[in-house]
Amino acid sequence: MKKKLSNLMIILIFIAGLSLLVYPLVANKWNNYRQEKLIQNYQQALLKKEETIDYENEIQKAKVYNQALAPHVLPDSFANTKNSKIKDQTYLSALNLTGDGMMGIIEIPKINVKLPIYHTTSKEVLEKATGHLEGSSLPIGGKGNHAVISAHRGLPSASLFTDLDQLKKGNHFLIHVLNKTLCYQVDRIEVVKPEETSSLKIKQGKDYVSLLTCTPYGINDKRLIVRGHRVAYSEKKIQNEEKNNSSSMHTRYGLWVFVGLSVTSVFIFGLYRKDKRMKAKVL
Repeated sequence: MKKKLSNLMIILIFIAGLSLLVYPLVANKWNNYRQEKLIQNYQQALLKKEETIDYENEIQKAKVYNQALAPHVLPDSFANTKNSKIKDQTYLSALNLTGDGMMGIIEIPKINVKLPIYHTTSKEVLEKATGHLEGSSLPIGGKGNHAVISAHRGLPSASLFTDLDQLKKGNHFLIHVLNKTLCYQVDRIEVVKPEETSSLKIKQGKDYVSLLTCTPYGINDKRLIVRGHRVAYSEKKIQNEEKNNSSSMHTRYGLWVFVGLSVTSVFIFGLYRKDKRMKAKVL
């Protein structure tokens, strides 16, 4: 009876451990699929409305919003998730062509990331995609603009910006907004305290987009800011960069499952050998 209970305990521990190992892999596969569907649905919705969308008018509305932004210190994106719901309808309606809050798509070929960009950095947004930090410029490009796009890293259910620290100066990222693709080249990478947001300010004559996430991995008491300046979009150059895409050990979920199963198998084999030796001694 004791032996049966012992074997049952080993099986339960194995199943529990396997579930913990497999969960990030399965959850990320599901979230990647969901994000791809969100992007596909967004693009299909734009195609259906293409004849009725006045892109010039939408751009003009976004420009007016950006020009009206008063110079101020931006809040920390992740502290901002606790704030009450934003009620600025001018902001919420800008670039909101499909009515679901998605304003565009961010693509980072180097780390194989393509994610929706939603209005605000609310908790609901940051759990599934990237969020635009209200108070920063809308990401439409143009001198005198500085948009801030935020996302989590290290979530067990979604990789999001987990590999953002793999970017180097000279790498590129793309913003797909309205009917345009804007290209930005990384020119500054810094780690700051959450309240240190001065580098996110608008600078006259500059066209910037900053990507912001938490760091170090698993601790998250600081912020990683990757800034890019606008450059001409070259599809060939981006394709070449995409061929060299990389990922950190943090997002190699399949590898961790393999390692975990290998360690578990060795442990079980060791228990089996030990049990066999004990039986041999009894005999």
